[in-house]
Amino acid sequence: MVARWTVGFCTLIACAFAGLAEAGPYSLPGDARWVVFASRQNLDEAIGVARAYRWRFQNVRVMQATNGWYAVVTGPERIPNPRSYKENLLKDGGVPPDLLFSKGDGYSAEVWKPADIAKLAEAKLEGKRPATLQVGDLTVTMASVPDKSGSDYNPIARGYQGGKLVFAMRLDESSVSEPRAQATAIRLDASSPNPQIVFTSFWGGAHCCTMTKIATFVDGAWRVLTAKTLDGEGYWFEDIDQDGSYELVNGDNTFLYAYAPYASSHAPIQISKVIGDRIVEVTKEPKFESYNRQQLYLEEFRASLDPDDWKSNGFLGAWVAAKSLVGEFDNAWSRMLSLYDKSTDWPLTECTVEKVRSQCPTGKERNVEFPAALRKHLQEAGYIPRTELPRPSENVAAARPMPLPLPNTKKPESSASSGTGFFVTGEGHVVTNSHVVSECSSIDVKQAGGAAVPARVLAQDNTNDLALLKIDQVPSHVASLRIGIRLGEPVAAFGYPLTTVLASSGNFTLGNITALAGLGDDTRYLQISAPVQPGNSGGPLLDENGRAVGIVTSKLNALRAAAVTGDLPQNVNFAIKASVLATFLESNRIEFGTSSSSARLSAPDLADQASAISVFIRCQ
Repeated sequence: MVARWTVGFCTLIACAFAGLAEAGPYSLPGDARWVVFASRQNLDEAIGVARAYRWRFQNVRVMQATNGWYAVVTGPERIPNPRSYKENLLKDGGVPPDLLFSKGDGYSAEVWKPADIAKLAEAKLEGKRPATLQVGDLTVTMASVPDKSGSDYNPIARGYQGGKLVFAMRLDESSVSEPRAQATAIRLDASSPNPQIVFTSFWGGAHCCTMTKIATFVDGAWRVLTAKTLDGEGYWFEDIDQDGSYELVNGDNTFLYAYAPYASSHAPIQISKVIGDRIVEVTKEPKFESYNRQQLYLEEFRASLDPDDWKSNGFLGAWVAAKSLVGEFDNAWSRMLSLYDKSTDWPLTECTVEKVRSQCPTGKERNVEFPAALRKHLQEAGYIPRTELPRPSENVAAARPMPLPLPNTKKPESSASSGTGFFVTGEGHVVTNSHVVSECSSIDVKQAGGAAVPARVLAQDNTNDLALLKIDQVPSHVASLRIGIRLGEPVAAFGYPLTTVLASSGNFTLGNITALAGLGDDTRYLQISAPVQPGNSGGPLLDENGRAVGIVTSKLNALRAAAVTGDLPQNVNFAIKASVLATFLESNRIEFGTSSSSARLSAPDLADQASAISVFIRCQ
């Protein structure tokens, strides 16, 4: 969802690299240009976006700029007519509309590009003509042999050392009249003295399937390992942990057709390693978290180019699974509940009794809604623990979505905290600080003079301490954002601090902008003199026209500062800038309002405005 930026405001890509005019080591001459698809501040996110173009553009890579941002680029390309070149790229589809061309001024380093796969040898079987692969003293022959029916053929690979047969791999599921197969020598297990021989065959058809067997040398003998039969081309190989051996990577095929037709199905990735005489799944090992995040960012970037994905159960199921791999299941589940397609006619059933030979007895199936089917799938596939989670209402379509906590993160029943938030849309979207809701098992939101209503978390940005909530009520007033403010301008803060001591109707304070950056010159923040207390977190910071210029986030710890400086600082408080909030809302496809109002409000009117847009947040 693109926010309503004022005319002339630069795009995210342009802003990220504006002002980098000095020639750098990657500056290009003449009409040569880098094609810039995206810019990100997070390296894993930039690599994830680059991976989305890995197979389409041969020279895709990630460049670091002197200001710390990362550019996803391909090239260099000769582009004598940038307008025509861009039109052609947009016509082909799959690229962002705000892509741009850069001479590379300000690029300081190439930080990522796809690594070549070090295949030691490779040979292909085409039909019934035999083929041979030679790796050192190992000779691998490939041929076609009749299948059990006698009417079709299977590919078979035989390995010989010193003229002696040491292994045979027959892909007996791949029965076709003209077999196609491939044998590849590649290092999958660094502890083995010999490279592994990967034997694959795609048996044809609309979508499926590729069979894979692997010959590996273990304890003085060759062993044959049967890998998964997978959709499309099967596994791909990457040395993710840089240990000298390649991991096997694949999409989790259990998600294909699970919640949508094939064309609308998505699949989270799985990572496996050959360890001795086994193929072991290692997806959840900590050293692969960065790779999992990159794959998550890849899918989210693709969905940003096709926003309908966020309404597709085929995408959402895989997305929730991918989020769980990086420890963000609770947030993803909550957001999924507000987005999923309740009107889909894709059949979803579960067996009410134990299956017999993998089949559900006749009459023992019942229809289930998408959240229930997905929850069971995630538990059975090991994405989330099998501990029971709160079940959606039987009438999920009419039920109010509630966030589901990760196991062992629920606060004790007696533990509660509070904060402040404010409305940014007329549909009930509320923003607050991430730390206000980061450990909640349930959240209630209360408007001035109203009753408490449940809220759910749609998105969190822990880096910038922002969170987006949603309630099923229409607010009477909504904040209007103002991007940018001057040093010294008067501001007002509103919140619900110390509610057990101070007034429960809210607290309104006045002050000024005392610095345009936070601690350590952090440009995401404003420093303000308006007094704030615990509980103010997440509240609006308004200018004298009633526009939100920031979101209150913290105060300086006066006692700690006194221990360091010998002085007791007063009224040193901080707010996240509205520009950071705007980017957060934009990334979550939330439209927000901006205003150019110049009408100054009196302090009482400003207090009424602040109270009308603000809410008290209680976290249990």
